[in-house]
Amino acid sequence: MANGIATKRNIIKQSHPTVPLAAFHNRLDYQIRHKGAPKKFLENVLNIVKEIKQHNLKLDQNTYYAILAAYAHNRDQDGVMRTLKEMKQNGLTPSVDNYNLALETLANLGHVRQQNVLKEEMKQNGVALTTTSYFHLLRGMCRQDELEFALDTLEEMKKMNVQANLSCYATIISASLRLSDASTAFSVLKEAESAGLPVQSQPRLYLDAMRVGANSDSEEIVNYCWDKAIGTYSMRPDEGTLLNVLRVAAKTGNTKLATDTIRQLSTSGYPYKEHYFTPLMEAFIVKGDLKSAFNVLDIMRVSGVSPSLRATLPIRKQLDKDVDAIDKAYYILEELKKENKAVDISAFNVVVAACADAKDIERTIATYREAQALGVQPNVDTYNLVLEACIHTRMKGMGNVVIDEMKKAEITPNLETYAKMMELSCTQKNYEDAFVYLEEMKSYDIVPPENCYVRLAQKLAYEQDPRFHMVLEEMETFGYKVTPRIRALYGKSK
Repeated sequence: MANGIATKRNIIKQSHPTVPLAAFHNRLDYQIRHKGAPKKFLENVLNIVKEIKQHNLKLDQNTYYAILAAYAHNRDQDGVMRTLKEMKQNGLTPSVDNYNLALETLANLGHVRQQNVLKEEMKQNGVALTTTSYFHLLRGMCRQDELEFALDTLEEMKKMNVQANLSCYATIISASLRLSDASTAFSVLKEAESAGLPVQSQPRLYLDAMRVGANSDSEEIVNYCWDKAIGTYSMRPDEGTLLNVLRVAAKTGNTKLATDTIRQLSTSGYPYKEHYFTPLMEAFIVKGDLKSAFNVLDIMRVSGVSPSLRATLPIRKQLDKDVDAIDKAYYILEELKKENKAVDISAFNVVVAACADAKDIERTIATYREAQALGVQPNVDTYNLVLEACIHTRMKGMGNVVIDEMKKAEITPNLETYAKMMELSCTQKNYEDAFVYLEEMKSYDIVPPENCYVRLAQKLAYEQDPRFHMVLEEMETFGYKVTPRIRALYGKSK
């Protein structure tokens, strides 16, 4: 077994019973067939060889094959090379099987230069290299990451009319994958297919090629190997590989691949998670199909996953401060409503978020007011996003209106709500409400977020308010680090 690939081993050919070495060869053959532990195997073979010499019999090719096999099993390069030298000193030219054992040993040790010496010696002695010979040469090169030499050797095999078997191709493919050379791995894989080799016997090659293809952002490789590994051979990639495939699908706008991958995640027993669906949304956006991107949110909810604001980031980024794009997104929500399709609250919220990002308070409020017309019930995220727009425009009055409407709708404020109201208060000349919201958070046994203290400290420093020092002390009490930069704020002129 070499690199997990089975190779055929020759055993000692049976000698005629009348040949003096016949009985010894039978014993050596038995040892090779039942080699067991390497050291014991070598010891048994050498003991039999010792007996042969005690009978004054001359060792032949078959005897030396057994010796080489024993040293090769022990990965004993010195023993192998010493045995070859002894053969030549005794007037015997090593056979191709003898040389192959030596090449195998050197391949296991990654001794490429010594392999090349033996290769040249074989040519000089007129010993034709076989598929097995080249396989061991390829293994040695690939073990040392000599990928270019391995590819040159594969070409040499073609010129010499030596048929490369699947093990030869698989060795090069494995090395290519290890070196993250996706294009080489894929081209060699396709070549093995074209040569009519039984690649289907090693479907793992497709899975590995798909993995490295995904790492290289190659949609062609991922698509082809997906159809083979999953479509044809029903293999089950790990979650990491599937997520990487999803990333490629998102980047290239391949919605079919993204959909198939999400389905495969479920088939493989992975419960649906929010980040499984985001790439599908991104893929639709790459294709310019914003309506389908919105529909993904509904698919998520049907699949038992409640979309958060994080899930809608691809759409939010796409709409980034582009008023025309934001309006088109809103019209899509109206289309969905006219088609009697439910408008997901997350879809509505991302349009509100985009308005806030554009610092367009009028458009934000107008969109927020259309919730009922779209059949949407605002949630805490909706109100927080409107507050965000109020912060951008320093409109505390509108912020108070939003909070009142939030209370009427019986929506419980969350930590982010208080943080935003604190920040909004800090945009005003009268910022006393910031302390009110800070104390209200603490009254619920909530530790105010660090950014709340930092924003308040900045405001106090700007206003030269001596409560600045009290806020820093409280920050440290809650375990927040007060940097020299924050301390230096106070005392600077306005």
